[in-house]
Formats: sequence, structure tokens, C-alpha cells
Amino acid sequence: MHALDTISGPVRGVVFQTLPRFDDQRGALTVAEIRQHIPFAIERLFLVYDVPGSDVRGEHAHLNLHQFLVCARGSCTVLVDDGEHRQEFRLDSPDLGLYLPPMIWSVQHQHSRDAVLMVAASAPYDPADYIHDYDTFRQLARTSKG
Repeated sequence: MHALDTISGPVRGVVFQTLPRFDDQRGALTVAEIRQHIPFAIERLFLVYDVPGSDVRGEHAHLNLHQFLVCARGSCTVLVDDGEHRQEFRLDSPDLGLYLPPMIWSVQHQHSRDAVLMVAASAPYDPADYIHDYDTFRQLARTSKG
């Protein structure tokens, strides 16, 4: 089992962590528990896969939605941005998780051919929660900081 490593970077509220992993002769098991690793109740799960390597996913922020990303297979890079700071994280093992609070711009890119990105979300799909325009996001991020 790995120690639970947590990295908080310059992007407000984003947490990159190594999840507990258990290995034995039967294989490996990774655990993510609500409240301990995922700081919200999960209302929706979805998988992103079969993404051509040069394509980009995401490119939006959410007003209220929390997300937790794990690349269950393969790898992808996630760019996060809070309107002031940017950071990239490489998800390349199923024991790495990335928590994204509301009002974080997120872009997923550099998907490996076999990438399967699992996303846990705090609410059902709501198109009104999405911010698709980066300039609008930056303006809202500035306003929400006071």
C-alpha cells in the first residue's frame, strides 16, 4: 500500500492525491472513500474513452459541480486553471486522483490510445452549470473572489 500522498498546488482548491493501493498475488485494488478521499457525495459517474490522442476534452468550468478524476486505464493530462494560476497533472495510474472544486477551468488532453477517464460528479448533468467561454470564466472567477 502506498502512503496517501496529497499535493495542493497553486490552483485554488485542486488536490492531486495518491489513493490507497493494495497489491497481492490476486492483483491490485485501489480505494477512494467518500469524505476521506472524495470530499463530496457522488451523484453521477461517467467514463471518457476512445478519445483520439490529439483531441481535447473538457475546456469548461462548472459553477457549482465538484468532480473527482481518475484515469482507470492508460493516461491523460489535465490542465487546471482558477483564473489566476494554471497547473498540469498527469493521470497515468488508477491510484492517482484529482479533485476539482467548482469554478476551476479544466482541459483534458494527451490521451493515450487506451485511456479510460472516470469522473465522479457531485450532481446530475445540468447544462446551466457549465461555463464554456474562458473569458466569461475569468470574469466570474475575478468577481467571486471579491
